[in-house]
Amino acid sequence: MIREIENVFAKLQGYRCFGCDPTNDLGLKIRLFADDEKEEIFTMIKPEDRLSGFPGILHGGIQCVLIDEVAFWTMFDRIKKIGVTVRVEMEFLNTVRTSSPIEVRGKIDKIEGRDVFINVDILNDRNGICTRGRVVYHIAKKETVFKILGKERFTSGFLRYLED
Repeated sequence: MIREIENVFAKLQGYRCFGCDPTNDLGLKIRLFADDEKEEIFTMIKPEDRLSGFPGILHGGIQCVLIDEVAFWTMFDRIKKIGVTVRVEMEFLNTVRTSSPIEVRGKIDKIEGRDVFINVDILNDRNGICTRGRVVYHIAKKETVFKILGKERFTSGFLRYLED
């Protein structure tokens, strides 16, 4: 079954995520979906030329944003807790063109304590892997999240996403 993931953070005061905020005019505004049979989270986009490094080639930094974003939502959809990125590793295997749609897919590899290891691939329109990523998220304690983001942002509805 495929289902769209609700961006619960869109209601968070001051939220302006470059990757997934639907109101950020400069952002990617990606929508994310869960493939429950494959236990994967994915997005599909047609990269805009404004996101290129060299003409027609998706900038590596934007690829990193896509990988980190899909990794976060892969972790969040399963655990329902806020985590922070502690490591991103990327391997650029093939050119990602801005002329064709791409798909970005993530899957949890393992969970060790508070650390969640996620594998993410960027696939071209022929389903070939162009970029492979591995991201580690750490499920931060509530006090740490408050210190980073500010306690005032978290209404009672968002407190359930914080780990004690």
